[in-house]
Amino acid sequence: MSQIIDDLALDTLFRKARTYATWEPRPVADQTLRDLYDLLKWAPTSANAAPARFAFLRSKEAKERLRPALAPGNIEKTMTAPVTDRCLRHEVLRATAQTVPS
Repeated sequence: MSQIIDDLALDTLFRKARTYATWEPRPVADQTLRDLYDLLKWAPTSANAAPARFAFLRSKEAKERLRPALAPGNIEKTMTAPVTDRCLRHEVLRATAQTVPS
């Protein structure tokens, strides 16, 4: 890579970035999720197991299906978020696609 990231971008991504533990009670627009996916699809995956598959879950039913796999400290955050994203291997997504409503 010959392009250098400027300080503003480094601040935004690393130096001043924070993880939020609560959410505003407002929906996330479909276009926002599309824009996010357009960035995520280019990101590297674990062990280069590309392509990654992303499932954006909004419904209570879909998020409840995740509950058994969540760490105790993440349950409330996941259940109350307006949308949650799961990055899945292709085989997992194919196996659950018909059982996890969005």
